[in-house]
Amino acid sequence: MNNLCEILRSALWLTPIKTSFDAPTLVEILQEAEKQTVAPLVFEAMERAKVTLPRNVVLRQMVLRQQAIQQNRKMNEEAVALATLLQEHDVDYVVVKGQVVATCYAHPELRQAGDIDFYCDKENYGNAVEVLAKAWGIDFKDKTVFHEGFDHQGVSLEMHHTLVHFHSVRKDAYWTQLLRETPAATVVIGGQHIKTLCPTLHTLYVWLHLFNHLLELGVGLRQFCDWAMLLHHYRNEIDHEAIRQHLKRLGLERAYRACGCILMDELGLPAEAFTYRLTAADRRYARRILDVVFYRGNMGKYNKRGGFHGWRHQLESVGIKTAHFVKFYPLAPGFMRSWLWDVVATRIF
Repeated sequence: MNNLCEILRSALWLTPIKTSFDAPTLVEILQEAEKQTVAPLVFEAMERAKVTLPRNVVLRQMVLRQQAIQQNRKMNEEAVALATLLQEHDVDYVVVKGQVVATCYAHPELRQAGDIDFYCDKENYGNAVEVLAKAWGIDFKDKTVFHEGFDHQGVSLEMHHTLVHFHSVRKDAYWTQLLRETPAATVVIGGQHIKTLCPTLHTLYVWLHLFNHLLELGVGLRQFCDWAMLLHHYRNEIDHEAIRQHLKRLGLERAYRACGCILMDELGLPAEAFTYRLTAADRRYARRILDVVFYRGNMGKYNKRGGFHGWRHQLESVGIKTAHFVKFYPLAPGFMRSWLWDVVATRIF
């Protein structure tokens, strides 16, 4: 755990690796980095430090790095195509996370890509569906409570009509109002200006997404890296007082601070880039969070019984989520009570 974080710090901030590791330890670090979807970044730091690795390990990591570079190129092209299409048809949108956050990295091409997430509000969502169906032939079948997923040109996309669900009418309304009233920003990807959330709101959303997945089945170090890179890249533009006020209204200050301990203590984010000054009380839950991160891996992929389908799969997922809720309840009691009441009310009524 500590060994991977040390090399990851080197990768994020382009600093020297301070500890000398033997080859077997380096191999173990790379294996863990793959589970956390940060292997291309970690391998780059090792190459820069000129460490010695077995030939078969080097070849595997070179393949993974090239795959990451090619996938990022494809994702960037798709993000540009999406933005161009929506802008041509006057559909308002913002692209979030993913390729937008990658622009904050020293080596964006080495951030392991996932899918493209974009958001359209109620006034634009129907138009976006119509435009994408007509121009790209998208048949929207993969619909969830939050988004509709589809593939195009070998890239997975998710069109969100809800970015975060707080299971509270009041808090959902507050978040929707923030999205509506806060002006969008732009980033340049592939020479194209692409709309996204402003740095303050985007930073908050990236953490909210991370925390939700932590409570669900688990979350990986890559999501913490994304949050750290946003905070650092936009450190002079983020309104930290606004973040504090938003978190206070949402009842999530303690959870935010606990997660922030990992950024500062494990990933090396400078203290001046974070919204709060952290205390021993904040750090009390950081180890519990890291235990979930390393046990479950990226998006809770690992240490499941596996092979389950239907009700058995759902039962296992509920068990994992319940354990996480119990473990982290003191960090966000209001949020978790709202979630529980929403689920119970939906099932009963």
